[in-house]
Amino acid sequence: MPNLKNKRGIIFGATGFIGQKLSYELSKLGCKLILHGKSIEKLNELDNKIKKIKINQILVQGDLNNENFYKNLAYSISSRFRQIDFLFILIGLFQRLSPLTHFSHQEWSKLIEININCYWRILKELEPIIKGSTSPKVIFINNSEISIGKPYHNILSISQAALKTVANIYKSENKKLGIDTRIIEVPNLANGITSMTVGEKKEVEKNFTKKIIEESFI
Repeated sequence: MPNLKNKRGIIFGATGFIGQKLSYELSKLGCKLILHGKSIEKLNELDNKIKKIKINQILVQGDLNNENFYKNLAYSISSRFRQIDFLFILIGLFQRLSPLTHFSHQEWSKLIEININCYWRILKELEPIIKGSTSPKVIFINNSEISIGKPYHNILSISQAALKTVANIYKSENKKLGIDTRIIEVPNLANGITSMTVGEKKEVEKNFTKKIIEESFI
């Protein structure tokens, strides 16, 4: 495992499946973290788990569907960390397997906002802090099998393809500034970033998280 002691990072979507695993393992490795979640109850559950290994992290509760959340985001982060070494955005909402057009207009707008727009909003608001770091990393999670357009995976396929493009554009635009943008290929995302279809066994979960950490930081 890489030496991450005292590295400062933010995990948006820390209460989802991947977010919880990463938050816990990165805490064990000595990272100083800001952990975001929509549910304060789930954030407290995660916090209690991390506190059992004698580590305290910073919790930030907020609804990413609410544009007001972003207005004070940069200030809120900078008041806690002057700079951040890495950023994970693990937000996602995949409601169901369904033909593409079998959603209401309201449902579709909500899915686009949470699965695509919030990534752009976070990057936009936190970019000054990201650029202030000596060697920052922005890390995206992707599954190529789904991002090419998998039937009945509607917003998950579309958002995975869009985020891969966003990551590649951001990487190219900021290469000279030293922002290390990485796209980590992960299996078992058929139910979305916040859950998995397989991988419930502890050993599989451990290897899954180890893969993300190693490919993100080595």
